[in-house]
Amino acid sequence: MSYDLNSYFQLGLDSEATPQNSLVMNTIRTPVDVQSGRAGLNKVTFKVPKAGLLTGDSMVTLQLIANPTAAVAPTSNATPNFISGALGCIQRARLVIDNKVLTDIERPSLMEIPKLYTRNTQNEVSQLNYKFMGNQFQTKVNPANGMNEFDIANTRYLSADDETADTQNVVRNRITTAAASKTYGLHLKHLGAEFLENRSLPVFLMGAREIILELFFYKDCREYITMTQGTSGDLADDSFIVNVETCELVTTHIQIPDDVAANEIAALASKPLTYPLLDNYVVKGGIATLGSGAPIPNTFRINAQNRELHKVLMVQTLPPTADIITERVAANQKALADGDHSVQIKSNGLNLYERPITNPSLFQQQSVYAYDGMALKLPYNTFNVNSRASNIPQSTKSLSRAINGIAQYFAVDFRNGNGGVFGAGSVQKQTLEIEYTVTPRSTTFPNQANLQYNTLFYLTVSKLLTIGSRMVEISF
Repeated sequence: MSYDLNSYFQLGLDSEATPQNSLVMNTIRTPVDVQSGRAGLNKVTFKVPKAGLLTGDSMVTLQLIANPTAAVAPTSNATPNFISGALGCIQRARLVIDNKVLTDIERPSLMEIPKLYTRNTQNEVSQLNYKFMGNQFQTKVNPANGMNEFDIANTRYLSADDETADTQNVVRNRITTAAASKTYGLHLKHLGAEFLENRSLPVFLMGAREIILELFFYKDCREYITMTQGTSGDLADDSFIVNVETCELVTTHIQIPDDVAANEIAALASKPLTYPLLDNYVVKGGIATLGSGAPIPNTFRINAQNRELHKVLMVQTLPPTADIITERVAANQKALADGDHSVQIKSNGLNLYERPITNPSLFQQQSVYAYDGMALKLPYNTFNVNSRASNIPQSTKSLSRAINGIAQYFAVDFRNGNGGVFGAGSVQKQTLEIEYTVTPRSTTFPNQANLQYNTLFYLTVSKLLTIGSRMVEISF
């Protein structure tokens, strides 16, 4: 923007030492579009208000309820999955400006989970984001034997000491009727608009051009709902739904003085505004494993030519199956460990590593680099189940076994250290090649053998939004 916001608001300064005019914030509640917020649909649409600067506090509020028309009568002990909460119900999120796509991300929860659990400890995530998304994932160390276990007390569960299925009981965040179920808040920065964490979007410059937010929800509630096993019955795909009629877009805006706004809009005729941002998108692949101990080589070729690449995140998931009805912790919001692995990456025709990396510590270190020096705050067996993990004593409790290998994230940093959006990444001139060899090591807790994995690659690239007086352009 051609003016310095600090000229009007000295953000972060002590007002007693340097008196300033009060920062004017405005919160606008926008109900769901009438045509999209109808019962039975899995999509909602919002028109983003064009007032001042759109901030990172903006969010969508939604409610999960029991489906009154479900084929199988819903039980009263269902709750959002523990690791990503209500965020797991989002299948796809799109932000469109003047009929041009600014962000479009599928399964944003899988991309956000490693960010949440690297920046914060498990306790911080479960306390802060529990209020918004319903996260309640925590582990503990058993002082009697030093084993990592699932913390049933701090994750709103009641259970017998052995954590067996027939005595399990959900006690918080129960999903029932619209009158009794909790309403959650999902921030736009967790729905693909990650750039709002660093810089507000000047929506007041859009004029008559529309800004549309589209959210698609999973029709199969087993993707994001967990419940008890055994005596409570099965969870059908339509047992629970998102109450689309009551969804709201709650946006916060920094108000701009009228004279400043008018001058900036007039200035667009001679000098369009450029707004650099980092965008994320998904490239899909697949892996089929064999029996335990059998290595399977795979080569993924990702067409990222002419894009400035900042980061690649690889996630392994399973296709939706009947097995997910028994998942009482993470539902289908899991990045599954698939055994011992070996990776070599070729970028612009050159190997990224001198030799393929196979050491689990090196894998972990790559992700640490990608997340600004921060590591996942999770126990080893939660994100890595390989030949080493099989030699580490593991808890035999039911819920503790259920968390084995549910957070296997592998991220690679392609930034060159210059900082910023443009110039800090690596421009790809050739197809990015990822050579990935996996060797299943476990057939129980979790089973890694003879499976078909969906492989998702989340690419973070530089992008440029250009706003002129008569046009909006979004770079590739």
